[in-house]
Amino acid sequence: MIKFLIGFILGASVSLFFYALIICSAKSDKKIERKEEKIE
Repeated sequence: MIKFLIGFILGASVSLFFYALIICSAKSDKKIERKEEKIE
């Protein structure tokens, strides 16, 4: 039972970490696109 809880907590934190990374990369992609539009 303890191993299950540790695995569950680790899995949740890892998935949240990757979710945050995806959101940050998506936001930075939009900023880059806007800069390219201004240059043109």
